[in-house]
Amino acid sequence: MPVELIDAYDKFQEQVNKHLTPVKARKALEEEERRMQEEEERKYGERTVEDLTRLCMKVSAPIELVRKAVKMAGFTNNMGRPRPISLLTALEDTDIIKWYAGVGRRWLDFFCCCHNFKMVKIVVSYHLRFSCILTLAEKHESTKREAIKHFTKDLKVTDMEGNEDVYFPTEREVKMMGDKSLSDPKPVDGVLSLALIRLASDEPSHSCVTHFCDRNDTIMHRIRLLQNRMNVNPLDDEKWVRGMGAIHDGLNRKCIPLCSDHISDLLLGKITLQDIDCTSFLDVD
Repeated sequence: MPVELIDAYDKFQEQVNKHLTPVKARKALEEEERRMQEEEERKYGERTVEDLTRLCMKVSAPIELVRKAVKMAGFTNNMGRPRPISLLTALEDTDIIKWYAGVGRRWLDFFCCCHNFKMVKIVVSYHLRFSCILTLAEKHESTKREAIKHFTKDLKVTDMEGNEDVYFPTEREVKMMGDKSLSDPKPVDGVLSLALIRLASDEPSHSCVTHFCDRNDTIMHRIRLLQNRMNVNPLDDEKWVRGMGAIHDGLNRKCIPLCSDHISDLLLGKITLQDIDCTSFLDVD
């Protein structure tokens, strides 16, 4: 076809588009299509959320049982206020804080997926924290204010080299914790009734009783069960917390040699009694 004819057709088409398909009308059509598409996406999003909400299960932490456990273990008095645990005053300051930190962190990990997680955070950040502070104050025969001044509310401890360590979850850390998925939590039950008392013993050194540990630079510790000290029978449903396990009475006052790393791990809850060779327990007078 001649070039002139093609150019004439293109100009003709431009005139048709200009007069028969105005830009304003075209934009209005495009706007209407976009609005309809957005409306459809919004409705789809609402249906998706509704379906997920209908199928979603809410998990609640048994907060009343948690409070009963806190009271039974001696963290609080009959009025529900924090109190010291005198048995723990035999421990080093760092071990006292680690013991409380082990309980607190395991509770925070275990109940993190619950919709009433805020209530658990209050128990850890208030009852456990101030019970620890009062225990340290009782050990050093000081006041709560003096203990807070020395250790701070975050329960900081200073090692021999002057470095500060924080084992207990800080108030800011607990506050910033949010709901998250439950992922293989450490058992909580046993640590509530277990205390390890360091012994000054003339016994010859033993190998660490933790599985796969060959260290011989161990320290002897005696197991003390709070349930025996409080004269509470785990089989008594009225006094014991329903659903909470207990350590067998046969382990009470048994002695175990542990290296410094594994005693710290046991107190902090990184390992449990399942990681220890129970056949290697000793009887020391």
